[in-house]
Amino acid sequence: MSFLVELPEDQFNPEAFASGVPVAGFDMNAARAMAWISQLAYETRLPDKIERIARLWKFDDIRILQQPAKSTLPLSSTRGVLANKGNAMIIAFAGTDPANLLNWVSDFYLGRPKADVHQGFQDAAAAVSREVDSAIEQCMKDGRTLFIAGHSLGAAIALVTADRARSEKGLNQAEVYVFGSPRVGRADFVARYNASFGHTTYRFVHGKDIVPTVPPSELGFHHVGRLLQCERGQKFASTRLSAGAESDEPSAGDDFFSGIRGRLRGLFAGPLSPTSRIDTLGLLTQLLAPSIGDHLPDRYFSAATP
Repeated sequence: MSFLVELPEDQFNPEAFASGVPVAGFDMNAARAMAWISQLAYETRLPDKIERIARLWKFDDIRILQQPAKSTLPLSSTRGVLANKGNAMIIAFAGTDPANLLNWVSDFYLGRPKADVHQGFQDAAAAVSREVDSAIEQCMKDGRTLFIAGHSLGAAIALVTADRARSEKGLNQAEVYVFGSPRVGRADFVARYNASFGHTTYRFVHGKDIVPTVPPSELGFHHVGRLLQCERGQKFASTRLSAGAESDEPSAGDDFFSGIRGRLRGLFAGPLSPTSRIDTLGLLTQLLAPSIGDHLPDRYFSAATP
């Protein structure tokens, strides 16, 4: 994974789960916790670090998810963590390497034309489906609250995972927090997903993050869940959470070609994307194109932290 998404251990927030066990229903404390565990999902090459952070957050246990993935996207493996805390089980997925983000975004235009879910996202979720499905099945038997989270590509995997568990395991309740999520599917996917999880899926967009604009709505892809957006460098406010799951924002244009032009302009438009990181590499991320900087996971957990 890229150095751009690994966070120095001493910068992990010890108060990320200070409110205790997350509970069902939208809550900004839970949003902050899910943003932080989505960051932890990026650290899978450092299992000892993950164990120490899990102890810091007083998890009952934690497992690393990591399996090779055969995907139409430039992805070598699917990574994440599966944690238990009290009466909650949390599954969080890692996203893509920001150094490869432009190639990844361009590949979003290449989904199977007739599929209702982008094939790349399905393939990424399938790589860890055996372990994830088993954990979800046990969670349902135990009557525990299930949280599914992810940033970037990890957000897409989270959404596909919830939909897959609905169809294969009969899952009908989950709290889903996604940060910088791309559009995952077309009309059939959107309809069935929102019918089951639309009200309990919370979709966060920071600043001018480019990833939520792809795959483009002009190709039939649409967002799911309830939108919560904030300006670059600002904080997410629960009062701005949409009441329903109808929003397909953000959009970069009214038609396909103007949308492409808008996305390219947006990469370099506006002021630099600020970071809360204090290490040298973190500070250097401010030199990235603003719409890529806005997408980095630290921008999301900072915006979710009071």
